[in-house]
Amino acid sequence: MNNARFSGVWTAIATPFADGGAIDWSAFEKHLAHQAKGGVSGVVISGTTGEAPTLTVQEKISLVRKARALLPANIRVMAGSGGNSTAQSIELSKLCVEAGADSLLIVTPPYNKPNLAGLKLHYQMIADSVSVPLCLYHVPGRTAQSLSSQAISTLTGIKNVTAVKEASGDIALYSRVVNSSKADILSGDDPTYLASLAVGGTGVISVVSNIFPEAMVALTNAFAAQKNDRALAIHKVLLPAIDVLFCETNPCPLKAALEIVGLGRNTLRAPLAPVTEENYSLIKRTIEAANDQLRSIL
Repeated sequence: MNNARFSGVWTAIATPFADGGAIDWSAFEKHLAHQAKGGVSGVVISGTTGEAPTLTVQEKISLVRKARALLPANIRVMAGSGGNSTAQSIELSKLCVEAGADSLLIVTPPYNKPNLAGLKLHYQMIADSVSVPLCLYHVPGRTAQSLSSQAISTLTGIKNVTAVKEASGDIALYSRVVNSSKADILSGDDPTYLASLAVGGTGVISVVSNIFPEAMVALTNAFAAQKNDRALAIHKVLLPAIDVLFCETNPCPLKAALEIVGLGRNTLRAPLAPVTEENYSLIKRTIEAANDQLRSIL
């Protein structure tokens, strides 16, 4: 079992598609190389940003296998294998580990919204089925289920549930989760990432790092070195880009941004669709402005 701590910048990788809708493997390879060059600590495959609900099981496994084969050994691979069926989550988790994932992202089951006893059963059964760490994914905006810090602390008491992706955007809740749990607490909310470090967070699973991995790593390193002015300066440059990547449902704006910077096509799988022309222009202006400003900082 990999007992390394969960820290630093992890990129929630977008899944690139060709015009016909198949996975664009050459774009995926190029995107992974961009992440490696940026110095990220890890990548998350087939999460929300990766359009997991539209991927087949075989596609998810292939993405994990390809990422592990292409990335250097120091960049870890986390696979999104949670869902609202415990049995199916166990099956997918096992397959992801066999494919090379060294940790798993397990969302609180959406739609059926189990109580705490059900959540404990869900996470315990998955943890018992694999030998790698689990990262509990708390994202009320997607699951319609908001957990208390006490509930999250209880779930991280399960052996192998050693990290949390806390994506509520509520820095007060985040702070309470840090205080009440022994797990590593990663931010799942780019706008509050810098603030999360100040209250004891250990890192981030990021959307904007798809485009700006080097800048997110530089922000993280600056904070760790107590260079708070530098960390804040990078945050201020990144914030408009972070905000514009959520002008429509994630990852629709990100797919536009990836096309703009030459890392993929602006192609999504239904029911998602490309952003409006107006938003595409806004994304282009914002990403290009951030790029220009970051050249003078990094």
